[in-house]
Amino acid sequence: MDELRTTSLHDLIARFQAGENSALDALIRRAEERLVLFARRMLAGFPAVRASEQTDDILQGALMRLARALRQETPRSVQEFFGLAALQIRREVLDLARSHARRPTVGLTVDPPAPADDPRELERWAALHEAVERLPADRREVFGMTFYHGWTQPQIAELLGVSERQVRRLWIDACLRLKQAVGDLPAG
Repeated sequence: MDELRTTSLHDLIARFQAGENSALDALIRRAEERLVLFARRMLAGFPAVRASEQTDDILQGALMRLARALRQETPRSVQEFFGLAALQIRREVLDLARSHARRPTVGLTVDPPAPADDPRELERWAALHEAVERLPADRREVFGMTFYHGWTQPQIAELLGVSERQVRRLWIDACLRLKQAVGDLPAG
């Protein structure tokens, strides 16, 4: 466990690139807290999924997807690792949301459905997350780290090695592109 505290994420990526499979386990353990937060934030936007799935379920499915993706592509940086992990979490939640939307209901409800349970709202969320995947890489990274992971602009600037002003520009441009792609962002 001490190794996990002292080994940087950059070192673990380098070790994984060199073919050391145990580095991937260590990398996931080091990143787990951030990945849990991301999964929780994604799940919050989908009440129908949240009603029957837990954050750990989302994370487990996403980590299985991540393991498959890592067999085909090795991230070259911490940013690429978190980007790939975020992509897998988004896909897991969207697949579950679509699955829940297709399930038949018994037609009896006590309370009106939450706005995000509305199929139109679900489609808006799905469109947003799919539009995020189409953003240019630098904007997708900044958007993902901010929106999904909850990182601050100074944290992102430090990780990417750019100024906070550059991070702010990328964030604004990403939001403008997403608004153009999907209209107003879904509430959530």
